[in-house]
Amino acid sequence: MVATSLVASPAVAPLLLAVDFDGTITMRDTLHVIVDEHGRDGVWDALEPDLRAGRITIEQAMSRQFSEVKAGPEEIFALVRERAGVRDGILELVEFAESEGHRLVIMSAGFRSVIDQVLGDLGLQHLEVVSNEALFSEQGCTLVFSDDRGEVCTLCDRRCKRHALSVRHQGEPIVFVGDGISDRCVSGMADLVFARSYLADWLDERGDAYVPFDDFHQVIEGVRAFQRGEQVAA
Repeated sequence: MVATSLVASPAVAPLLLAVDFDGTITMRDTLHVIVDEHGRDGVWDALEPDLRAGRITIEQAMSRQFSEVKAGPEEIFALVRERAGVRDGILELVEFAESEGHRLVIMSAGFRSVIDQVLGDLGLQHLEVVSNEALFSEQGCTLVFSDDRGEVCTLCDRRCKRHALSVRHQGEPIVFVGDGISDRCVSGMADLVFARSYLADWLDERGDAYVPFDDFHQVIEGVRAFQRGEQVAA
């Protein structure tokens, strides 16, 4: 259910801003970009129904997606630069967060080396990142899943982003920005959720409130309204 009004208490600063990477900071999911070019045709379409239904985990889906990817890191990085794109307003969001004293952390099911390349190109390499990793080579791809996911989540029965966010939470209101399957559980921790794509559809099905967004300028405007205790319009 898209929120027509989300109202915060008057005293809400500082905030913890948790932002997904693939399909949120980037326009296209970098995992899909890589697999579309170097993986087996149709692998995502075959896996997606089981993943959405919870019959396989995100880690299992990723392992199958990348089992046939054979490309060196420089080739991967060049591909991501060419095809993933960056969502408008991310630089302004980071500047806003830092100038206002908010903490911003990037939380991703994707790969640190790819994330670092994109952030480095933007001059944002100083941001805190929680993610998995992939070791790319022409002989094959090895996935390294993060050990920062903690205990098994009681909601999804796997290690997800909730633990990583909970250990970073210092009691301040949480703003979450995301779009994907890996964002479902962690979005429930937030006081204010900005969602698009799959995450927005999932929240609609549950009847949970969120604010839709197409760029980070809208996120900044919504967060400012939230800070003032005003309604955050859809």
